Amino acid sequence: MSCLLMLLFGFKLKRVCCARKTSFGEKAQKVESSLKHSKCQGLKRLLTEDRINIDQAIKEIIRIKSITVDVHPQFESTLKVCLNQICGYRQLISEVESVRKIAYSSDNRGHEEKLLEFWNCLMPNTSLQTRYTRQWGDVGFQGEDPMTDFRGMGLLGLENLVFFASQYTATARHVLSRSHHPQHGYSFAIVGINLTHLAHHLLVTGALKTHFYNLVQGKPKIEHFHQLYCYLFYEFDKFWHAEKPNIMEFNSVKDKFQKKIVLLLKNKTTTLIPKFAAGD
Repeated sequence: MSCLLMLLFGFKLKRVCCARKTSFGEKAQKVESSLKHSKCQGLKRLLTEDRINIDQAIKEIIRIKSITVDVHPQFESTLKVCLNQICGYRQLISEVESVRKIAYSSDNRGHEEKLLEFWNCLMPNTSLQTRYTRQWGDVGFQGEDPMTDFRGMGLLGLENLVFFASQYTATARHVLSRSHHPQHGYSFAIVGINLTHLAHHLLVTGALKTHFYNLVQGKPKIEHFHQLYCYLFYEFDKFWHAEKPNIMEFNSVKDKFQKKIVLLLKNKTTTLIPKFAAGD
């Protein structure tokens, strides 16, 4: 890497980190872009390697780019936030993916307890007659055994549903009641699992970087992913009823909804935050 290129890169990184009117979300994306286009392979590795010592990486960047921290005191702290966001997003993908790969099993007591918790949150006054029953259709599963519906998204689909039903119970029950509309109804749980697929897709393609970089000044946790899922479910329900479709139009409506979300995320200041309170 030539001295001129190193100086230009260092100047750009310094300018990004020291900008006063730029949000942390925008700074993280600009730092990530700078690292991606760097001619220094050591810096590029910050975008691919899982085990990164952030503090050591910052010291190396300061050394390579000859940054005077006494002159630019905010550079180091800002860069640390941005690198934690960048590395944290990649770690979140790994964590979400590991949960998705766990197949639901009716022989797993923990899995069965989560499934029952989902039912009890939404149907507190109705007991299941048996484990295998058509009653599961009341919360939007396709048959007598919900296990078969989790094949695509694994345990992640169930954990998303349980989080929505347990953390935003009143809102989840409201959405469930709307899903029973005689003309424009849909299967609550099945749609929920489809929205898990959408959330997962947005995450792994990087579309959610805008949201998470603006939301968390550090490493996002899987709880933040669950909260994003709740936002998607609530907003999809509103979108669905505004469209007034029938269930045969589900895929086309879902595609239109996805395009709407992707467009929102192109705004570098976007955060997709639920507009309802936890514990409601």
